Amino acid sequence: MSPDIVVALGLVAIWTPMLLLARGRIPATVRVRRAALTASVAASSGLLAWLVWSMPQPQRSDVAQVWAGARALLAHRNPYDAVGPGRTFEWPYPLLYPMTAVLTLAPIAPLPLRWIDPLFVAAGFGLYAWAVTRSNLRAPALIALVSLPALMTLQTSQWSLLVTGAALVPALGFLLVAKPTIGLALFAANPKRTTAIGCAVFLIISLVIWPGWIRDWRATFASAPHIVAPILRPGGVLVLLALARWRRAEARLLVAMACVPHTTAPYETIPLFLVPETWREAIALSVLAILAYVGQYATGPYASQNDYWESGAKWIVLLMYLPSVAMVLSRKNVSSELPVLIDVSPDVGIEWPSDPPGLPEPPGLPDLSGARAEEDAAAGGERERQRGAEEEHHPHADHLGEHT
Repeated sequence: MSPDIVVALGLVAIWTPMLLLARGRIPATVRVRRAALTASVAASSGLLAWLVWSMPQPQRSDVAQVWAGARALLAHRNPYDAVGPGRTFEWPYPLLYPMTAVLTLAPIAPLPLRWIDPLFVAAGFGLYAWAVTRSNLRAPALIALVSLPALMTLQTSQWSLLVTGAALVPALGFLLVAKPTIGLALFAANPKRTTAIGCAVFLIISLVIWPGWIRDWRATFASAPHIVAPILRPGGVLVLLALARWRRAEARLLVAMACVPHTTAPYETIPLFLVPETWREAIALSVLAILAYVGQYATGPYASQNDYWESGAKWIVLLMYLPSVAMVLSRKNVSSELPVLIDVSPDVGIEWPSDPPGLPEPPGLPDLSGARAEEDAAAGGERERQRGAEEEHHPHADHLGEHT
């Protein structure tokens, strides 16, 4: 059986019960639905990544260099000596990731690369899906999972979804230092004490394991001229207008993203999908991501790889960063959380879709629909009416009880 048929059958097996669950045909609590959605997204992305890497590719995935570095570390060799042009692991650039990324991948590094890519992609997609549905299973940020940037993340095994999801789950916030540029921007938008402590501890552990890695890592920067802060691209300085809404998490995210050097490629725009607060805005941003890629393609061919990166960054700033700034400026300068949700508070809970009638809530879980509260109120009113009727029928019953 060919890999594409296996994947097609797998997707049908995954999403058929998920569709029944979403329509209420299978009774389940909101917690179960959220877990099922996360598992479905993770399994689907892992299958698709396995399909991509089961076919010949012109170049290995982005995570492959980190995998090679992790294997070198497990063999007590310097990861920064093992990756690069003419080295043990042939790669166009030296290892551009910090030791924290190498340590993140070390537990699964003994596995062959053909399994690393699907597992890594599944972890990223799954974590992002879990993180953005914390308050609402219909969060507009979910659009990122079917966007062009997510497709490129899947095809190249990038870190964007994993790091963005980790930023929203403080217990996993230590993963931000695995990609400290984007990680710093995400922390500026969503600073949590648990995340800060986790990052500090992880960084200390990495220095204990390999004390000189920061020097080796910094030595690789000169080989990556395409890693530039978006604020230095044409029109990038306009992103600073978002500071007018500095109390908002998404405003801080935009400004920080514009100021930290990184590869301004489509897959690195995943954090921008935390900005839309409505599905209309989310769909618009997804369409603009496609237009940015089309614009980059239409203005080619390019004389060098660096020219290609510069053109892509220009289109991304113009069609993704600046529209995101416009979204932020249209809102009040009040405190907000990521992902941004309109008219959603902790009291509203998750409402996708409504629980099937008659489904009991698990102990300790609040009634999200309000139907139980109405039933309790009606039952209380009925008891009051019955008590009033009994008192009219036996007006001295209480006094008799006192004398007996």
